[in-house]
Amino acid sequence: MDTTTRAQLEGLLASCCLSEADMDLRTLTQLFMTQMRIALYGGKSSIPMLPTFLKPFGHLPDDLPVAVAEIDDREVRVCLVTFRDGKAAVTEQDSFPVPGREYPAPLEDLLFAAAELLEPMLDRARDAALCLPFPMDYDSKGDACIRRFPGTMAVSDYEGRPILAILREEFAERGYPDLNLVVIPQPNAVQLAAAVENPGQSRYQGFTWGTNIDGGFAAPGSMIVRWLAIPSHLMLMDCGFSSFEQIPFGMADLPKDRDCYAPGLDLLLKAVSTDYIGDTYRLVMLKAAERKLLTFGCSRDFLSLTTMDLATVIEFMNDPLEGGTIAHFCREPQDREIGLFLANAVLDRPVRLVCAMLSAMASFAGIGRDPEAPVCLGGFGEALEIPVLKERLEVLLQTFTRDVLGHHINLCTAKDMPAVGSAAAALYNR
Repeated sequence: MDTTTRAQLEGLLASCCLSEADMDLRTLTQLFMTQMRIALYGGKSSIPMLPTFLKPFGHLPDDLPVAVAEIDDREVRVCLVTFRDGKAAVTEQDSFPVPGREYPAPLEDLLFAAAELLEPMLDRARDAALCLPFPMDYDSKGDACIRRFPGTMAVSDYEGRPILAILREEFAERGYPDLNLVVIPQPNAVQLAAAVENPGQSRYQGFTWGTNIDGGFAAPGSMIVRWLAIPSHLMLMDCGFSSFEQIPFGMADLPKDRDCYAPGLDLLLKAVSTDYIGDTYRLVMLKAAERKLLTFGCSRDFLSLTTMDLATVIEFMNDPLEGGTIAHFCREPQDREIGLFLANAVLDRPVRLVCAMLSAMASFAGIGRDPEAPVCLGGFGEALEIPVLKERLEVLLQTFTRDVLGHHINLCTAKDMPAVGSAAAALYNR
């Protein structure tokens, strides 16, 4: 690439807030930590620090099945989780498209679907867990109300309504009035699953990164200054990172934000969600076309698109010559070189933001300082199943979080982590 083209591309990245200067990891980490502290002290923050009142540890009895339901913005999934010698077995998995995505639905429809799928397991399970990726406000008795649903869902009649109270009524009508029920945020379930999969570590944290982004850790309730008379014991905390607002926002982000479900809100989600990264790339390539950095044919092809998914971008990066739609658009060598350069920059931004988020969690809790006792970080989600994203995140956790900040973190990923952690939460909180 010649120096003139390189300089033009650097200018394009700066206008889109994709340059390394815009994505300085130390600055981003401090921004995350500032918002977390403000939330604890009762100020207005874009990161709600939400106590769950759930215990993060306890005994896992052998051969005591737990029925687990996971609800997200795509489907309701259920399974039966049984522990033996601390190892989890996940069986009887089933799923159903979530109400409220293809058509509007009240909260009761979501919980009815979960109860309907769980019922065949309840002749063996006396404990049941509900795992949700949505932000929730807990009461001191373990029940919770959903704050809001994502823009991809149209759910009504949920504000201020305790989830477990509704679910208990549903199970009582089916002849199961004595079930032990818990509701747990998805990142906290991943955190507990990391502890089940890797026992004996010094500390555990969890995060989810896919269509959603969130993180969780354990801390004493007394750290939440804004909440009077909160119990001081160790409990799971959900961070609600998706609504974080203090991120660099560039020219390619503005049309995406303008046309989405909630302009001006959920800015971190829009920057790192696997639902949005592909379209960010499309918009950056359109900006490159406006600056006449691409050939006429390539520019015309990108202008013909109205959306793009992340899988299409990954396919091109894996095979620039034959990799699907983008490879077909970037037939000329100069287009291909620019397309790959910008694809790498677009993928670097969400990785750097997630690294800063995780670094802030570790710094906030002051853990992982001893290289002999690293933090075990549970991770789950679609993004961590994409090798280029997972590998780049692991590199930054070493070169920045460990080498610069001094926090030693081991990333742990495994199948069925939300289900396993949810089942553990039900047994810990009987």
